[in-house]
Amino acid sequence: MFGLLFWSSLWVVLLCMWFSQRNEAKFKKNIVLGATLPYEAHEDHEVQQILIQYRKHTNRIYFLLAVLCVAGAFIPDMAVSLICWSVMLILDIVLPVGVFVRGNQRLKALKQERGWQAQPKQLVRIDVSTMISYPRPKAVWYVLAAALCMVPMVLQPRLRWAHALSMGLVVLSYCFGAFFYRKKSEMVDENQELTKTLSRLRYRMWNRVWTASAYSAVLVSYSLWAMELFPSVGLGLVVLTALGFGGYYMALAVQTRRIQEKLTAESGREWYVDEDDYWPGGLFYYNPNDSHILVNARTGMNSTFNLASTGGKIITGLGMVILVAAIAFTISIGLEDKSNIVLDITEQEVFCENGSTRYEVPLDEIEEIELLNEMPEGLLRTNALGGQHLFKGSFTGSGMSDLKIIADPTSPPYLKIKTASGQYYLFGSRDAEVAARIFAELNNRFAPEHH
Repeated sequence: MFGLLFWSSLWVVLLCMWFSQRNEAKFKKNIVLGATLPYEAHEDHEVQQILIQYRKHTNRIYFLLAVLCVAGAFIPDMAVSLICWSVMLILDIVLPVGVFVRGNQRLKALKQERGWQAQPKQLVRIDVSTMISYPRPKAVWYVLAAALCMVPMVLQPRLRWAHALSMGLVVLSYCFGAFFYRKKSEMVDENQELTKTLSRLRYRMWNRVWTASAYSAVLVSYSLWAMELFPSVGLGLVVLTALGFGGYYMALAVQTRRIQEKLTAESGREWYVDEDDYWPGGLFYYNPNDSHILVNARTGMNSTFNLASTGGKIITGLGMVILVAAIAFTISIGLEDKSNIVLDITEQEVFCENGSTRYEVPLDEIEEIELLNEMPEGLLRTNALGGQHLFKGSFTGSGMSDLKIIADPTSPPYLKIKTASGQYYLFGSRDAEVAARIFAELNNRFAPEHH
């Protein structure tokens, strides 16, 4: 079950990327595979051959990646599965980008060979954004979303921090929709009405995405609330919310591209905008003459950063660091899942440690001890790591509002301890004899009053 849920995130990513990459082989705003070409190139035999090869290679790459992702879902060992998932995430990014850049380079080489450059390199682009009305998102819908997040925050104080994060995402969604959109005209040629229409289209779609983001955060908050009573239902709601938002975003992206394709189908016959010199590889924007940090991607409704600006370099660098750190963290969880657990007793205390986590229970504070052959029922994580071979951190369970655990859920028995203050601990070792030995020693020391 874990493998299917975990690897399904990559299936969704692959499906979205496949649709997007395939769509790049269609002309929109005179651009195909990130290269700007004139109208006459639409039916050019060499151009079509490059596009056909691109589609074939793209299909093969995504088919291979999809097969690997399906196989990954059936890896029985969680540690190995996490490491393979991290490797697959890197391949999902690198391989399709390589195919796209190769196609872009071939088209640009053909463009230079045919002399299809529309205008000189130093293009001065006319900005008619002052002629276009960009209404800000209606704040009332975001206020309502934030208010909805308050309900589980009040009724589930134990996870108040998680609900606060959901509310923070609502606020960020409004800020992105209202302030971080680059109000730059979508100029294709000298047709100003077309420019206005394309500009409003992207802005409208942008606002829909961030409104959906805000209410997805609300649904996640309620899913966490439901998870406390019905774990499977809550987890299912989280997955459905993520899939729903991803599907809605993809639908808007496809709709935007189709409209751009239809509206600009006859463009490129005479003068048209050509900014290829500022888009190396067709993916990255590098323009020292542009002071903007955030810019519109040329097709679709996404945005990107100007790598010629200091801010763009810093944000992109931070993004790369976060991605690498996330992958490293995922791998570390996989490795930690089978890391050593130390359970022992001294003259003063019982202790259990794994990595940097260590719990110590003074012997004079122990009130009850019990040896369990299975994990307590109804365990819920409050601040914990829960893998296939390692539970570590704070949980709640039947009759236990705060339970500290370090144990391998697949290696009983477990030593359950209650202190005089009402704190519960559950310790286990990957050596079945250790917990039993310590339980017997505690029994000899405290019998009959402590069990």
